[in-house]
Amino acid sequence: MTFALRVALRYFRAGGVQSALTVLGVGVGLTVFIFISALIGGLQKGLIDRVIGSLSHVTVVPSEPSVRSLTVPSARDAAGSITAIREEKVVDRDPRIGAWQPLVAVVEKEPGIIAVSPSVAGAGFAVRGTQIRPITFRGVLPERASGIVDIPGKLKEGRFELAGQTCVIGVELAGDLGVRVRDRLRVRSGKGREMMLTIEGIFDVGISEINARSVYVSLTNAQRLLDLVGYVTSIETKLADVFTANEVADRLAARTGLQVESWMRQNREFLSGLQAQSGSSNMIKVFVMVAVAFGVASVLIVAVVQKQREIGILKSMGARTRTILTIFLLQGFLVGLLGSVVGCAMGSLLVWGLTLIPGENATAPGRLFPAELEVAYLVQAVAAALVVGMLAGLAPARRAARMDPMEVIRYG
Repeated sequence: MTFALRVALRYFRAGGVQSALTVLGVGVGLTVFIFISALIGGLQKGLIDRVIGSLSHVTVVPSEPSVRSLTVPSARDAAGSITAIREEKVVDRDPRIGAWQPLVAVVEKEPGIIAVSPSVAGAGFAVRGTQIRPITFRGVLPERASGIVDIPGKLKEGRFELAGQTCVIGVELAGDLGVRVRDRLRVRSGKGREMMLTIEGIFDVGISEINARSVYVSLTNAQRLLDLVGYVTSIETKLADVFTANEVADRLAARTGLQVESWMRQNREFLSGLQAQSGSSNMIKVFVMVAVAFGVASVLIVAVVQKQREIGILKSMGARTRTILTIFLLQGFLVGLLGSVVGCAMGSLLVWGLTLIPGENATAPGRLFPAELEVAYLVQAVAAALVVGMLAGLAPARRAARMDPMEVIRYG
């Protein structure tokens, strides 16, 4: 192995400009590999943070509604006697979850869940003078809700404080009603309950629907407004890996006996878009590495032709076929190794430079390109370069190993 390595290094150095250009070609290929990975990865991360970051990943809700048949009169005669009857389907559903505290403890024990928050949600209206706006009450425990949606980190004004008769509202709702922090706001639920609240904070999560309708109140205030004292309407969770939502939802459904919703099943079109992006990125990277492999292989084949007399002499001096094979495999490995160093340096500099370009981008405000460089991309690039280098060197190595030393020396 030591002898083969010394010969491979000698051949590589003897290549001069040819070897340098081959390494540079591998480096350019890896630069594209890293750039595509960082660009698509950053775009997807931004999209997930923007769209899924403000949603529960897996949500426990009341059991699915049951349907029962109900017989009712459909016609009566002049005397009031029933002359005909019909059968109607009636949907029974209790929109509440009772005994939710033990259920929260069960959900918290599920692997992969990093945050759990009981919630009470319901429709109502916000009233300010002559302005009336439809709203959705979000009754939460602030210390738990912050693990689901980072409201404290998205506040435009004030603080995320829900003690007493206080609330936190979206920036678009505040604009529609003309209110600011410390203003008073009257809210009315669909159950006819009213409450006067003090606005403690105004948030902007980047989603118009949430900003225009959401009013966060304490869990107990939402329960009173919606006649749900002692109950919650859902238990929301956050996952360490958002793409395990379906598996976690299925396990929780089996354990709790309740209906469990997954963001992946509720946002199929968005998920399909992410998968299409990933597939396109992977195809581009595969074609780039195939092009690199052909380039390395063609250079090594030329090297075999140029060195065939030396190969014949080595074999006549007793070098084994396996040694000749190893020499050119190591040469391909060296090209891949040096190319990966050049590619990682060039790719990192390119991504860093692109992140400095100002511009408007929904997923990365203030930047034109939403690229995010991660160590995993560099590791993948290095591994790809080494594998491609070895595979590209395989055909030339086998050709060199099969050479007949007498024929090469005589005619080479």
